[in-house]
Amino acid sequence: MASYNPQPTHSLVASSIPSPNPRSPFSTTAAMAPPQPPLASIPIPDDLLEEIFLRLPTPDALARASAACTSFRRVIKGRAFRRRFRGLHRPPLLGFMDAAGFHHAQAPHPSAPLAGALAPRAADFSFVPAVVSSCSYYVPPGVQDDGEGPRWRPRDVRGGRVLLDWISLHPRTVRICCYHEDDAEVSILMDVNELTPRDRPTWTERERCNAADFHLAVCDPLSSRYVLLPTIPEDLAAQPQDSLWEFEPVLASNTSENGEEEPFKVICIAKYQTKLVLFVFPSTTMQWCMVESPVLPSLDQMSCFDCVRGRFYWTEPYTWSDHLMVLDTCTMRFSTVDLLTGYHQELRDLHHQNSYRGRPNSVVTGREGTLEMFSLVRENGYFALYHTSLQNNSQEWKLEKVISLPGQYHDYSISTVGAAEGFLFFQGAPKGIRIENVDCYSMEVKTYEITKVCTRMEQFLNRKRALPCFSFPPLLLEPTI
Repeated sequence: MASYNPQPTHSLVASSIPSPNPRSPFSTTAAMAPPQPPLASIPIPDDLLEEIFLRLPTPDALARASAACTSFRRVIKGRAFRRRFRGLHRPPLLGFMDAAGFHHAQAPHPSAPLAGALAPRAADFSFVPAVVSSCSYYVPPGVQDDGEGPRWRPRDVRGGRVLLDWISLHPRTVRICCYHEDDAEVSILMDVNELTPRDRPTWTERERCNAADFHLAVCDPLSSRYVLLPTIPEDLAAQPQDSLWEFEPVLASNTSENGEEEPFKVICIAKYQTKLVLFVFPSTTMQWCMVESPVLPSLDQMSCFDCVRGRFYWTEPYTWSDHLMVLDTCTMRFSTVDLLTGYHQELRDLHHQNSYRGRPNSVVTGREGTLEMFSLVRENGYFALYHTSLQNNSQEWKLEKVISLPGQYHDYSISTVGAAEGFLFFQGAPKGIRIENVDCYSMEVKTYEITKVCTRMEQFLNRKRALPCFSFPPLLLEPTI
């Protein structure tokens, strides 16, 4: 009789398992197949890597990715990618620049490592040639020499470029002074804190001072490149035929919506006794032109301004005015915005009741189609920032939020110092230490988050205008000049 051999129940599984090696005492181990070689990695296309890197939250994260792999670094170093990244991300705040130098962000500020690394170059203008030799340097009687001699002074910072003004001793504020000679009144321009009416011998060089006497330069400190601007031609400077009261050079915004760097433009706002004139220098033509504004210079001073979406907004430095003066840098036309409407009437009254002498208002970059402002108000010994907004289809300023400020500062030391890149900046001297030690803060407009940036020296009787400085890491930078 034939014998019956039953089949295994899981024949498909059993048949797929190799037979044990009878010569090995570890039959289970010996039954395993040799490991398969790992699958070859599939290269990630460059365009997909770009999309991944664009979503990294900070430039620091991008720098770490660049250091991790040579193929990553090759993609990140591409000019097209860097342009796209700059268009989507805000550059880190490095600190503040003024006539005394560069004050970089200090720990624990998130930009402190980058700011510290770039600090030696950020405000080094030694590569820009001097306008005149040091032998022409003159210290007026009664003025203490700071020992630095003639030098370039930063007047504006924007998009990685610094606008410089050549000075002999002190920051220049153009003012008219008069004296009598041969029964006739002679008017001259002079620098505040540099000359006094008794310094007659020093007036000779200033008698013909006008817009043509200012020496300007634009530089990129991180790439050590510069452009020396020609002085405004004498015939152009003489056209206003009026007494020059104030001269304020600024840099127009130079970055388009997609992050593409554009040619720079220097605008000099010349305030005369009866008119307002713009001297404009585009880098595309390298020539000065003049635009006379139909708007009269209604503000007492033109030194207090903010730049928002290609427009400059001027406010009074110490009080409330009836309106904002606005300059569109594309059309070179002035306009005005009513300031004392809606909630601003209450803010103006609070400001007058408390006799505060700091800068009260700053215009900031906020929501599209909305003009937004922060106003500094002192009440009962404490300070607060009042956030107000003006919609395009509205004529009334409305209150958005009130933000209380730290209370450990001397009253007279608190002031806003401008706005840029979605931040508002303010400063104050802490109580209990020397009042010259000023703490500088940034507040992000969207979140109201307040962060200490640095501490710098400030003389309250001779305040220097603090210019906020932003920059990407060198990995993402290209020369702007």
